[in-house]
Amino acid sequence: MSYSRRKFIQQSSRGVAGIGLLGTSALGVSLGAGSGHTEIEPGAFNFGVASGDPRQDRVIIWSHFQPAGQHSTPVQWQVALDEGMMDVVAEGIFVTTEARGNTIKVDVSGLLPGTTYFYQFRVEQAFSEVGRTRTAPEGDIDLARFAVISCSSYAHGYFNVYRILSERDDLDGVLHLGDYIYEYGQDEYDERSLRNERTLTPTHELISLTDYRRRYALYRLDADLQAVHRQHPFITVWDDHEFANDAFQDGAENHNEGEGEWRDRKAAARQAYFEWMPIRENRAGGISRTLRYGDLLELIMLDTRIEGRVAQPGGVDRQSEAQDFNRTLMGFEQEAWLQQQLSGTTARWKVIGQQVMMAQRYYIKLPDLFGGGASLWLDSWDGYAATRDRLLGHIRDHGIDNVVVLTGDVHSSFAADLSDNPYDANNYDRNSGIGSLAVEFVTPSITSPGFPPVLAETGAATIMAASPHIKYAELRQHGFILLTLNRDEARADWFYVADVLKRSTQYRLACSFLTRDKENRLVSV
Repeated sequence: MSYSRRKFIQQSSRGVAGIGLLGTSALGVSLGAGSGHTEIEPGAFNFGVASGDPRQDRVIIWSHFQPAGQHSTPVQWQVALDEGMMDVVAEGIFVTTEARGNTIKVDVSGLLPGTTYFYQFRVEQAFSEVGRTRTAPEGDIDLARFAVISCSSYAHGYFNVYRILSERDDLDGVLHLGDYIYEYGQDEYDERSLRNERTLTPTHELISLTDYRRRYALYRLDADLQAVHRQHPFITVWDDHEFANDAFQDGAENHNEGEGEWRDRKAAARQAYFEWMPIRENRAGGISRTLRYGDLLELIMLDTRIEGRVAQPGGVDRQSEAQDFNRTLMGFEQEAWLQQQLSGTTARWKVIGQQVMMAQRYYIKLPDLFGGGASLWLDSWDGYAATRDRLLGHIRDHGIDNVVVLTGDVHSSFAADLSDNPYDANNYDRNSGIGSLAVEFVTPSITSPGFPPVLAETGAATIMAASPHIKYAELRQHGFILLTLNRDEARADWFYVADVLKRSTQYRLACSFLTRDKENRLVSV
């Protein structure tokens, strides 16, 4: 199909930085009531644009249109090779309705690999901003670069990380590893550290579909968040707070009596996520998927949070329970799928994007006869040691090189070698890294609180002293990882922002680690 070189969009809808929410039937009533927000504009694209899940020939483009009434809305969309939207290569109409919260999501196909595109939406005389995106490359490529981020609590500060990343033009994409929103009500989450109180909408804990939609809408009004989505395609997974704290397949730590059935809350949270995030939906309703960047890397995105995860160990026998062979972090079906992806790919680097920390953090390592490793972190892979053992055993037994694990969740920074038994000097050497099977990079939070300063310094030192495989630990700074891969190495650079309590684009490089081709262990740069 050919398209004429024409420009149907001649203006953008007005900027929405700092505005608030008007009650609508799709988003719920009085979204911004009492919060000091002004009203959003009906008949407009108030929440910006976004793109995601780039493949060689396609990419998701997203927006939201607020109709003046309760009716379905045909939305025109265009994709072009230029920011002026003159060289149009694809166009169509997407009909959005209240049933999907008036969100717009198009999987645009027929595109060229490794190409920058621009896109825009229109309803009659209302126009969205122009977004920028990029498809994944194919064939022989020498370089790929991503920002790796997670954990953005709106109430705990400004999204300076998003603004900084929006000003870069050297990224293939942004990997968001979960906790894109938080479900807590106002002042319910770590109130002691809440020095910069941005008002939440709704002010109560999220339970219903309307609640989750309203919270996503609040986030999407943030000017810094809009800017980074406008500039880069996102590749995302959810974590617990898109649902509820410490969630698992059948419940969550803060899903309590009187809050309805967990399955209903989980379904509402899942629906809102797929409505508001630029992620490709599948019929099973899951998020596990792969994305290929030429022959250089395979991105393997996991769900270690909701699908298949059994409850975290609890009670007096929780340390022994954590070692139970029959427990699974992601479900046995997803475990088998992950192993197949690692064995089957021909990409040089196998990059796993997932939620919770894989490296062991045992405060005491006992012989297996007495329960093995004792950990304080049983919401992570430490609470599901058999899942980790099966994965690392598969990597070892099949001689799989160049596995890089990316992690969010813990509001901290870590760099670690991954060994099936790093506490045994005969199995892993802390000085040379021999015995490591893969590496892990853990990204800090965007705004979510870490440890208090004194505890952070002491805690990091204690973890590193007790854990020979953990090469770097920092427990309080906010920032991001810049992940750069070439044919010889995969490198992670940790950058920390100067502040989150006021708007700032100052940031600094804190440290760097890399792993070289086929060495499977970390080197400090």
